[in-house]
Amino acid sequence: MYSTFHGLEVGKRAILSQQTALTVTGHNIANANTKGYTRQEAVLNATTPLSSPGIQNGTLPIQLGTGVEVSEFRRIREGFLDKQYQSVQQQAGYWDAKSGSLSALESIFDDLSDGGLDGSIQRFWQSLQELAKRPDDLSVRVVAAASGKEVADRLNQIHSDIGMVETSIADQLNVKANEINSTANEIASLNLKIAQVVAGGNQPNDLLDRRDMLLDRLSRLVDIETTPGQNGQVDVYVGGSQMIKGGSVDKPFGIDILNKTATMAGFPVTLKGGEVQGLLETHGYTTGGTTAGTIPALKTKLDDLAKAIADSINGIHSSDDARSLEYFDKKKNDPTVQPDKLLFFVDKNDPTKPPTNADSIMLNPLLKDFPAKLAAAAIENVGDGSNASKMSEVLQGKLSIGGTIASVGDFYKTIIGELGTDIEAANNWSNNANAMAQQVENQRQSVSGVSIDEELTNMVRYQQAYNAAARYVSAVNEMLNVLINGMK
Repeated sequence: MYSTFHGLEVGKRAILSQQTALTVTGHNIANANTKGYTRQEAVLNATTPLSSPGIQNGTLPIQLGTGVEVSEFRRIREGFLDKQYQSVQQQAGYWDAKSGSLSALESIFDDLSDGGLDGSIQRFWQSLQELAKRPDDLSVRVVAAASGKEVADRLNQIHSDIGMVETSIADQLNVKANEINSTANEIASLNLKIAQVVAGGNQPNDLLDRRDMLLDRLSRLVDIETTPGQNGQVDVYVGGSQMIKGGSVDKPFGIDILNKTATMAGFPVTLKGGEVQGLLETHGYTTGGTTAGTIPALKTKLDDLAKAIADSINGIHSSDDARSLEYFDKKKNDPTVQPDKLLFFVDKNDPTKPPTNADSIMLNPLLKDFPAKLAAAAIENVGDGSNASKMSEVLQGKLSIGGTIASVGDFYKTIIGELGTDIEAANNWSNNANAMAQQVENQRQSVSGVSIDEELTNMVRYQQAYNAAARYVSAVNEMLNVLINGMK
């Protein structure tokens, strides 16, 4: 026989289960705008029925239902979409970082106005042309020397500005490394909490939401792979090397700025995507024992340009045929006097030698202080300007610059053009990657996001079920009241 009070137990279970389901619905509504929240569902299952063997039942017992219970609070989450989102996030992070860092470099090469290097080279060429026409005019010599100084100063400034961007990117990389380690530590801490809750037979849904959000963030910084661990934990790999193992960070992440590489526990690691890789590819990174990247390449080309300008001008200005106004003045008193053979551009660190790069190039201080030393003539004639004309022709003619045959202006425009092309490509890829990431996120939200309309429908459904269960309990109570009180 079944208990007389069996109906009350069934009703109680129904009330408690519908109340729990209503609470879960309220939790969903409360977190409808919470970032990273995954909607939950109270899964209702029939409880284990009671059997009543008897003579009339034959060999099969009759089973009587015992009501309902909440078997789990299920997270409505699709793991495949999470993996896909993390994959596109690392690409979006990579291209965003590359686009931003390249744009910072683009602002350095401001040649839309006369203040750029191209304008300085043109003014230097014009001043040499004018000097070729009036080699005995001291004021023209002053302008020519000042124009040469402007070219050197502009090369110095571009080199310095590139260095500032390089330093800024290095600072960003260090900040990203700290953020990666901080995120990794929090994921490891959540792994421990999740394992404890799961081991206790409970479901840490909100902790799982927090961890998934951190994994999404980490995937934008570096390329990651995740594998399931024990009791709901996840192990995380960065660049193929394990970073998080259960509840601990196995290998901390770092940036070796000096050697231009990312590291795990101090050892170099090769990244395949993420913001860090995008920044490294602009700042410079080590591959196969050599340094590559946008900034190292820019510095090399700028140094090649500076050296080509200096060597070509110096070769003419310090040639055996070069004659300065000072030389002609001295020759009046001393016919045996010899030309000075001064370098036009010299090295800042050693003014007796030619410059080696864009950072060290400067106008020979002697030419700045004594414009008469500028060698405009190539023959024994004070009115000759053929040497100045040769120097001006060098600035317009073809030179060997870093293995490339081009004019000074064309080579510089090539540098700017390549940078502009890289920025345009990075912007396009960034837009595409972010659009893809948004598309995948929309798919995730269609599965995991909270729909207020749907939750309101569920609320009404559970409320009606709760009311019906309460009426059922009331009916059973009245029945038992008649049975118990009617036997007096």
